[in-house]
Parts: sequence; C-alpha cells; structure tokens
Amino acid sequence: MVGGMEQLSYALSLEFPKHEPTTLLTWGKSQKYLPFVVLYFFVRSLLLIPKKKITHIHIGDGLLSPLGLLLKIIFKIKVTSTIVGLDVTFNFPGYQLLIPACLKRLDKIICISSAVRDECIARGIPEENCIVIPCGVYSTDWITHATRRDLETTIYKDIGNKKVIITVGRLVKRKGIAWFVQYIMPKLENTLYLIIGEGPEKGKIKKILKKLHLQEKVMLLGKISDEELKIIYNTADVFVMPNIPVSHTMEGFGIVAIEASSTGLPVVASNIEGISSAVLDGKTGYLVESMNAEEFIHGIKKAQILDKKEIADATRQHYSWQEIGKEYIKNFE
Repeated sequence: MVGGMEQLSYALSLEFPKHEPTTLLTWGKSQKYLPFVVLYFFVRSLLLIPKKKITHIHIGDGLLSPLGLLLKIIFKIKVTSTIVGLDVTFNFPGYQLLIPACLKRLDKIICISSAVRDECIARGIPEENCIVIPCGVYSTDWITHATRRDLETTIYKDIGNKKVIITVGRLVKRKGIAWFVQYIMPKLENTLYLIIGEGPEKGKIKKILKKLHLQEKVMLLGKISDEELKIIYNTADVFVMPNIPVSHTMEGFGIVAIEASSTGLPVVASNIEGISSAVLDGKTGYLVESMNAEEFIHGIKKAQILDKKEIADATRQHYSWQEIGKEYIKNFE
C-alpha cells in the first residue's frame, strides 16, 4: 500500500539513521497476513534486541502497540509509537479495549496532529505522554517542469482556458468527494475537476455525474503514477479536500495537502480533524467550514490569487521531513 501512513513510516526510516544507529523491521506484502506478521516481528525482535543492544523501539502505528508493550515488559526498554488517527479511533469489537490500554503504558505517543492527540487523551492515554509532530514533505519530491499541454496529454482531454481543481485520496465517504461533486461542481463555471484515487464511493460519484450531467466537468482518473501526479500537481489551479464528519473515522492529517502545496498549489480544505494541521490558513490555502458550499466556492476563488512561490516556501519551512526527523529524536532523548 502507498498512503499517508506508509509515506510517514518510510520518511522516518530515512531520517532516524541520520541521527542514531537504526534497525528496521518491515512488511511489504498483503495485510491479510497480519497475524503472522506480528508473530514474525515478535520473533525477530527477540533475536535483534539483545544482539544489537537495542534500547528503544518505535512503532509505526498504534495497531502494533500490544507487541510493543510485550517487548517493553520483556526487555525493560523504551517503546514509543506514532498515532495517525484511524489506528486509535477504529471501531471494531474489542479494539477500543485493547489498543488504548496498551498505548497508555508506552513511554511516549507521537500524534500527527492536535486532533489525533485529542482522540488519544479522550481514550485515557496520559496527556503528558502525547505530543504533536506533523507529517512532512521532501521539498523536491513533487516538483517537475510541466505545462498545461503536458496535463492535457496526461488526462487525454483538451482543457482550453478552464480552471483545474483536483482531489487526491481514497474514494470513501469521509473524503466528501461525492458531496463536492453534487453541491459545488454545478455552481462552478469554466472548471474541470480531476478526482484521483479509487474506493467504494466511486459508483455513487458516477451516478451523481450522470444525474446532474457533469461528465464534461468532472473526471475520475482512478490510480495514476507518481510521475502523472507530479504533472497534475504542478499544472492545476487549486487542490481541494472537502472532507465531511463520519463517526468512528477521521482524517489524521492530510499529507496530500502538503504534497500539493509543496509545489505551490493552493489548498482549500474542510476545517475539521487533522486537516487543520496540514493547511497554513491564508498562506498555503484556506480552511473552510465542512459542507458549506458558499465558503468552499469563495475559498476556491481566493486561493487562485495566492502566490505560488510563497505557498511552496511556507510549506517547506513548516513541513520539512529533515526537521521533523530531528524533532522525533529530540523527544526520544
């Protein structure tokens, strides 16, 4: 899988060795083998911890906190965990009894946003153990030299002088894409909306497009390559995150927002959950009330006059993986 959580873990795996000797345990195959993966991690840890004299374990997400706690008890070493959101709010029988109880006993919890920290504290994890360190971006990862002609070639469509709005993410209810298509797109003139990603809401979105005759204004691009995404980031006009509240789920941060703004693309996003930590309001874009059509339309118009260079500079200054890696190490110490 390649998503926000995976990118976070990957970036930390690059940054930690710059400061301390690091041993990495990973699993890059299907999650359906998760019970066996946990056993594999446990056996490997039993061998590696004494052999390499490891004094600190950091876990990539809260799901593995029972394993972390077990190793903490056995070896009397420090164990910390990053919490991304769904790994603490997930609503499954027994999950809310087990995972928060284990997280409470770890040494420190790194929350990727204030919203995630609030969710941790609400579940009894000691406030003093929960700190906020956001996700980051490498300043040149998403930069490429591209033109609108390159964009037309990528999406196989003539754009003309239309404004191009994009959304990147899994097509699930909380992303608010179906809502945006139904209530915003009919009101935007001379605009093309590109939706990048797959998910269970795809059928619903298609039905809305057909019902409202929006097929020429909205394109479902599905999964695309990183190179194609770079072209779109660098040639679009506005990035939107129209998330809506959905119980027992949340947007922990919204890493795609800082990917977009690192290229100078302004972001207009719902001011809910962890998204609020991914947009510098008035600098990299605008935070607006969720499910407020008027505010979204106004925000999109305002965002188009923001200076692209200033957006990119502000993003790199506040969300540098290099600095975030240092912040992790500082808190570990």
